[in-house]
Amino acid sequence: MTGSSYPNRISLRGFDAHNVFDAESRIPEGYTLEEIQSGVKILDAETKLEQWEPVNPRSVALRFWLSIGWDDDLRGEDFCVYVITNDLRDRLSLFSSGKTKVLFCHEFYWPKVLQSIHNILDKCERPTMDESWRELRKRFYWEYEGIAGV
Repeated sequence: MTGSSYPNRISLRGFDAHNVFDAESRIPEGYTLEEIQSGVKILDAETKLEQWEPVNPRSVALRFWLSIGWDDDLRGEDFCVYVITNDLRDRLSLFSSGKTKVLFCHEFYWPKVLQSIHNILDKCERPTMDESWRELRKRFYWEYEGIAGV
């Protein structure tokens, strides 16, 4: 982590991605029963995104669920963020609840999106877990956001 006096204590433990609204480029979601029975290799989200070539990289809208962990704790906290290309900004009226956190990109290129997520984690690094989570909640929607007492 460049320019920080904190150790690298926050890590991305896993994630899942799903299409939102009708963008021109859509990642494949799920498998048919025939595919499963034929023994098709079921890909995890990262492999799927590494192999995916969007039809139009400027028309992508995905919701990511991120599992983010602290130190060596096996547990992770779940956060949500939308990755939307600039060409689809006009669709944001669908997200009027205020619960939406969005990363915009000119074109969807998975290595750059993943690097952006890691950069945000680095920027949210603080001396304690609670301070780090507070920073993460400014950029990602936390699964327990708005629950009384949290």
